[in-house]
Amino acid sequence: MDLARSLSRLIQAESYSGREESAVRVLVELLEGLGLRPEVDEAGNVEAVLGSEGPEIVLTGHSDVVPAGDPGAWPHPPFAGVVEGGKVWGRGAVDMKGPLVAMLGALERLKGRRLAGRVRFLATVQEELGGLGSRYASSRLRLEPPKAVVLGEPSAGRVMRGHRGRGEIWADFPGDQAHAAMATGTNPIYSLADFLAGLEQHPESFDVRLTPTRLETYPQATNVVPGVARVVLDLRYEPGADIHDLLDGLRDSAGEASLYVPEEELVSGPVRMSISALLPAYSLDSDHPLLAVALRALGQESAGFWSFTTDAPYLAWSGAPVIGYGPGDPALAHTTFEHVAVDALETATAAYADLVQALLEA
Repeated sequence: MDLARSLSRLIQAESYSGREESAVRVLVELLEGLGLRPEVDEAGNVEAVLGSEGPEIVLTGHSDVVPAGDPGAWPHPPFAGVVEGGKVWGRGAVDMKGPLVAMLGALERLKGRRLAGRVRFLATVQEELGGLGSRYASSRLRLEPPKAVVLGEPSAGRVMRGHRGRGEIWADFPGDQAHAAMATGTNPIYSLADFLAGLEQHPESFDVRLTPTRLETYPQATNVVPGVARVVLDLRYEPGADIHDLLDGLRDSAGEASLYVPEEELVSGPVRMSISALLPAYSLDSDHPLLAVALRALGQESAGFWSFTTDAPYLAWSGAPVIGYGPGDPALAHTTFEHVAVDALETATAAYADLVQALLEA
């Protein structure tokens, strides 16, 4: 298959989280072009299976993308899928329609090989919002757990074994709403400021990083003492960090404030999920035998860690180890210069095929 042309088509299928239908249609057409029989589940995930018996390897990634922002800030229109200078440009080129197309190329290669099992292609929805698609798919996959899951988030061609967790912590400080000219009660902004000052003095631990990212007041008026002042903290944490202990400590220092992790209801078709803003970390043991197989197959000595969260924790609910590998520079994800080299797609296509074969034969 023409990897650059296929990726261009997929980029042109604008697919913000919750509106992935156009990308789903393109993926279905590409899979049918490979002679496979794709299916779309209730959540909107696209699946297709190569082979019929034996252990299963899942090749997976997500079809949704983050907003493109100002089109004028891009060197090429973000959804034009321009191919220029040996690169494919546009939103999703790296994160992560490029890896999906490379996986399709791998399926085409694997059709000509004798496999010791089968391969499932899985393109999930709403990864950027908290992983509704992968959470839903894992509930089925665990009925007959695959041998391994290969997640194609961009890694510049390096094998990955996990990532940090990410969360949002909200703290609402109560006050006495009043006219600013006649205020005599509690102004919650002062309480919030004291909390942040204490947080700034608190040394960061090795495994946890907290960063204030948003301040809000309710009501939002410049001549009113607010009834509530809110701060949002971005949380990044390493696998094994004690988040419950962290939350207890923050609640103690926040005093009368209500400190909590928010939840959001996500919807895709008939599927509804209430998803916490605390996204888990994932870590595959460095001595896991299938990780060793993957490293040998791709000629690498050690696996890395993504700095961002992925669908790996939810895919692992299937009972299978999750191994990461993807083409593209992760630093270009979510930027206005997002692009992937065509030769990186070709390298990843061969790598995915070799990786699947090695894992099935292990």
